[in-house]
This record gives sequence, structure tokens and C-alpha cells, in this order.
Amino acid sequence: MGKGIGIAELTTILTASPRMVGAVRAQRAAGFISEAELEALLAGSVGTADITNVNVTNALLATPGRKAILALPIDDLTNLTGAGEDVVTDILLGFAGTIESIFYIGGTLATSGGAATMALHVEIGAVAVTGGVLTIDEAGIVTPAVLGVYVAGTPITALNVFTNAELISLVNAAGGTVFTAGAGVVVLVISVEGQ
Repeated sequence: MGKGIGIAELTTILTASPRMVGAVRAQRAAGFISEAELEALLAGSVGTADITNVNVTNALLATPGRKAILALPIDDLTNLTGAGEDVVTDILLGFAGTIESIFYIGGTLATSGGAATMALHVEIGAVAVTGGVLTIDEAGIVTPAVLGVYVAGTPITALNVFTNAELISLVNAAGGTVFTAGAGVVVLVISVEGQ
């Protein structure tokens, strides 16, 4: 009984799923396939140098359609001040992606002394995404007076793509009227470009 899988079997695997880098790397490392055979199997898929150097880039491993959810709790809405501040500063996700949307889900019921409003947005580095303004205010989260209230941000239209090395922040714009109570979660929906 031989070790590993043969070239024919590996060809079948790669034809069905050409991004099975781990299986290919293991076969190459174990000496079951030669460099030339590896090149033939991976033509048009993942570059040989990336396999042998164990340096597979996000672009080569891109998997369309994968989503990630990033939940950012705000445990006390009274911490959001009229002066504006970072709610969360410099998150390094470690993968490349696109921020698709932002929304808020209420937890503890919100209250205010009158006309409370805060406008949150996402920044990649120090640059705000275009659109994606999440306004949590009297009409949206105080007046409904229900747990789990949902508020959508405006559509995100540009400057929302990040690399695996870029930092993401959630920022509260200046100028809002403060809340007197309340808590909730800001959720970012992200399309993952690689791993």
C-alpha cells in the first residue's frame, strides 16, 4: 500500500477545487510529486512559487461570496459625547475585505433628556468610508422603546475596501446631543476577500 495520493487523484481534486493549497503543499513536501508535476497541475491556478515558499497571498486565495460579521458593543450610550470620539480604535482584522453595510441593534432601552442623536461611521486608516452613516437618535431608538430595535446606516458606496494590514475604527462624529441611558451593538457586514 503506497503513501499519499497519486497524480491522477490529485488532478481530480484540483480540477474540482483548484484552491486546495494545503493538499498540494503536503504532497510536494512529502516528495510524492515533482516540481514539474506541480507546475502542470497548478497551471492557471495558484503559482508554484507561492506553494513551495508557503507564501500564498490573499489575492490568490480569494473566495468570493464569503461574509463576516463584526459586532462592536456599545455598553453605555452615555459614553458617546457631543464632542465626538473613537468608539473603537484601530481594529486589525488580519484579512482583506470590503465593508458592505453597518447597522445598530438595541439592547438596554435608550433614554435621553431630549432629542438625543449620534452619527457613527467607519474609518479605514484615518479615512472615512463614503456613506455608511449610522444615525442613532430619539426617533430611531428612544421613541420605539423596544428591545432589539434595528437601525440601518446609509448605503456604503466607496472607500470601503481594506487590506489585511489596514486598521478599522468606529467613530462618533462631533455635534450630537447625548443619551442618558441605553446600550446596543453596532454590526459591520464584511465581504471577505481572502484568508
